[in-house]
Amino acid sequence: MIRIDRARCTVCGLCAEVCPLLCFRAEDGVMQTRHEEYCMRCGQCTAICPSAAVSLDEAPADSLRELKPFISFEDFDNLARGRRSVRAFRDAPVPREALLRALDCARYAPTGKNLENVTWLVIEGKERLRSIADAVVDFSREDPRMEAVVRSHDAGRDPIFRDAPCAVFALADSKYDLSACNCDIAVSYLELALPTLGLGACWAGFAMRAAIASPAVRAAFGAPEGLTPFAGLMVGLPKLKYRRIPARRELRVTWLSDKD
Repeated sequence: MIRIDRARCTVCGLCAEVCPLLCFRAEDGVMQTRHEEYCMRCGQCTAICPSAAVSLDEAPADSLRELKPFISFEDFDNLARGRRSVRAFRDAPVPREALLRALDCARYAPTGKNLENVTWLVIEGKERLRSIADAVVDFSREDPRMEAVVRSHDAGRDPIFRDAPCAVFALADSKYDLSACNCDIAVSYLELALPTLGLGACWAGFAMRAAIASPAVRAAFGAPEGLTPFAGLMVGLPKLKYRRIPARRELRVTWLSDKD
């Protein structure tokens, strides 16, 4: 439910300006709500109100964390360019407190219609991960692109999870057509958060592909019924330290405008 504290509201109109579904409008000098059943609970109104007059559901405006200034572009640029796909991990468990902090941050990743439909699955322990890798490799045995991966796995190595002590997957209902996109964005948030907590990660592409395609692999994951692991990472404490940012191809962009 949308609540407006009349004693605080200055009828500035900002809530009406940012609401994507036009749930606010000023009438006779008073801010009113309308067709509230369409509200996505995105929180734009609560975030923009300068007098904390708007609240959603059971979250009073005064209980919301105040937004601090963002980090500089230079700091973000260093993080975005400097994060690496980590495939060499220390033989140590992932601290749960650190991982929970990163996951709690990643739940703020945007989702289509603000569904917040991403569920997380954390898999710990090399034996459990090996059993999942077995299912991934069994699914992949007839794929000629996976021939080297299958040989490596059968020889006792771990090309699926790279001996990581942990893997984290974002799951969602496959019936929604943007679920895979929602999971990809959430995992991208997570991957950027992990290095700030001393953790490294690499996208678990082989496992992701198999889980999306195979019910048997999803069963090996232990995924809740009806949910598909669309995106995920192998996670651990990095064994190695990177010192420089590698080169990349030049920016490729096509720019279209009314002036063309």
